Amino acid sequence: MIINFQLTSVESRTYSSTEDVRKYKNININYDVNLKNPSIVVDHTPFGEKSVLRVEYTFAINYLSPNIGHIRFEGVSDYYGEEDLKVLKEKWDAGNAPGDIQNELANIMVANLAPIALLLSKTLGLPPSMPVPVINFQQAQKKKDEPTHYHG
Repeated sequence: MIINFQLTSVESRTYSSTEDVRKYKNININYDVNLKNPSIVVDHTPFGEKSVLRVEYTFAINYLSPNIGHIRFEGVSDYYGEEDLKVLKEKWDAGNAPGDIQNELANIMVANLAPIALLLSKTLGLPPSMPVPVINFQQAQKKKDEPTHYHG
């Protein structure tokens, strides 16, 4: 489980004016997730002082075709689990990082950084960095006998 998520650096830049950006109909947005440099550190966790696997991350959002800007985040995240951390680090260093741990780290990263990225993209005059849900009340209304599939 991820027990610490820390943001250490934010860089954002636009290469075009807001007026120029509005002229483009299709802008390719590329997401680059990089998890690197795992290390074993002793940290104060909710479970007391424990050894954790600290992984550095970079999450970049690049506006390409045309190249109009980017948003880049860097930081560290700590993983704590039942696995032997030394074996886990050795696997990671050998290029065999467990997919479930990589997925957990990446999903926590995106969940924490997506709202910040949306604010930055709006401030810079760039298109939304993540898809924003579209609400349509006409489609949302269901017939009385049609199930809603909500769980409460």
